[in-house]
Amino acid sequence: MHLLSLWTATLTAAIVFLAGSWERIFRMPHWFADPPHSFSLIAPQTKQSARFWIPLQLLFLLSFITALVTNWSQPQVRPYLLLALVSFLLVTIPTATYFVKEIIAFSKMTPDTPCTPELLRRSSRWIRWTTSRNVLQFISLILLIWALFNRYH
Repeated sequence: MHLLSLWTATLTAAIVFLAGSWERIFRMPHWFADPPHSFSLIAPQTKQSARFWIPLQLLFLLSFITALVTNWSQPQVRPYLLLALVSFLLVTIPTATYFVKEIIAFSKMTPDTPCTPELLRRSSRWIRWTTSRNVLQFISLILLIWALFNRYH
């Protein structure tokens, strides 16, 4: 069970990182190309994204917790899992408290919403900080790969 959970957490983390990077590179530039006009692209994709991201995040969380519990007694693996947990929390907490609320607010703006300097700053900040989420997802993935590698050695 300890190896299966570690493999599952690692593979799921890889999917999270790849899907998040794909969205950041290919979808989000269109969302923020011409605020607020381009914000109309967000709403149609929100439900589809939720159907993908929520189960994926739950699978990752369950497999990660299982990997943490079943590998806790392995001193060569535990530090990597704890650091991956910190990285995961550094993504999850801001996502729940900031990113989701902002993207919902952007998606509800009509094309005739004034394009103020503040709106441009908000959208620029959202994109910049979402890139940091991709970096943290990558760090989590690397830490899980190291944990897996150290589990075998």
